[in-house]
Formats: sequence, C-alpha cells, structure tokens
Amino acid sequence: MNAETKSGGPRGLPSAIGNQQSEIEALPLRKIVRIAWRGIRVRIWRSMLVVSGIILAIAFLSYILCSDGFVRHVAGRGSARLIGELTKSGAVDLEGGQDQWVQTLWMVGLALLISFVGIVNAMLMSVTERFREIGTMKCLGALDSFVLKVFMLESLFEGAVGSAVGLALGVALSYAEGATLYGREVWGLLPAAQMAVILPGCFLAGLGLTVLGALYPAYQASRMAPVMALRSEV
Repeated sequence: MNAETKSGGPRGLPSAIGNQQSEIEALPLRKIVRIAWRGIRVRIWRSMLVVSGIILAIAFLSYILCSDGFVRHVAGRGSARLIGELTKSGAVDLEGGQDQWVQTLWMVGLALLISFVGIVNAMLMSVTERFREIGTMKCLGALDSFVLKVFMLESLFEGAVGSAVGLALGVALSYAEGATLYGREVWGLLPAAQMAVILPGCFLAGLGLTVLGALYPAYQASRMAPVMALRSEV
C-alpha cells in the first residue's frame, strides 16, 4: 500500500487533484484577467454581439437623457429669441414636460429590457459553445468560483467597452440634433452638474446591465459537471 501510494497510484490521486485545485484557486487576479481577455479575443465575433447590444442600449439611454435635459432647460437658459422661435415652430413642446418625461422613462425601460434579453441570450450561447472548454478546466482542477470569475470578468470587459462607445455615440447624436434645433446655444442648455450625473450614470447602467445579463449563464457554467460538459455535443 505504501509503495502504491508513493508511486502515484490510486491513493495519490485525491491529493494530486487537491493540489491542482489549490493551485488554480490561488491564481492571482491578474492571471484570471488574462485568461478572460484571451477568451474574448478567441471569440471576438460572439463578444461583438454582446458589445453591440450594450452600445445600442447606452447610446439610446444617453441620447434620451441629454435631449430631455435640453428641453427642460430651454425656458431657464435659452434666449428670448430662441424660445420664441421654438414656440412658433412647435419643434419643442415646452409645456408638456411631465408627459414627455413619462414617455421617456417608458422608452428607456423598454430599450434596456430588450438589450438585457439579448445579452442573456448571447451569453447563454457563449456558454453552450464552451461546454468542452469548461469540462476541461474542471478536469484540470478548476473550482466553480474560478469558472464564475472568468465569465464575469469577460462580461465586465464587454460591458465597459460597449458602455463607453454607446455613451460617446449617444451624447454626440444628442448634441448634433440639438445644434440643428438650438444652434450655438445648445452648449449652454445642459448644466455641467447634470452632465456629471448622466455620463457616469449611463456608464454604470451599461456595466450593471451586462453583469446582470451574464450572472445566470456564468452561474450555470460554474455548476456544470465535468463529465457532462465533456460529453456534450454542440
């Protein structure tokens, strides 16, 4: 028995697997980040699908909030000439602010819901395509927490890129449209204090949307049995 144990026989397997698990669990965060980033690069088109959904959602969100901010501050910050022109042309409804805000909330909520469903679907497809990879990692000793961290870090990368691009696109579109309606006065209609809330708010909304959308698929991936993952065919 002692010889069998020392030679790496069956009695040595549990300790060997335990050592592999402890080594993988003890990986520094920097190494896990590299693994997650490599997973995104390998599946760049699948990642672009998730990123595009975030871009559309955050671009729409930032565009709506900025455009609504312009309308709300025309009466207080716009010149008399501008207010007179807008009232005469009917291009902007300065009296229906409350109704416009309710409609804005509904539109934003619907857009975010559609994007959330799309992100969950894309992440589920990503997990399905990686059954064998997940099974291999677990056979090498990866714990559930390690697999969960990899998938969640991938979603954070995608969410950060999509939120940044969508935010820039939405703000640019809102100011471009505002320039046609308000002229040069558009730069003074939206207070800096409100922009300081809109910009980080939209960015954090994009990150939160991506993390929530990836949470269930990542949890399912981390709970997969290695044997079942290796036997799966996609």
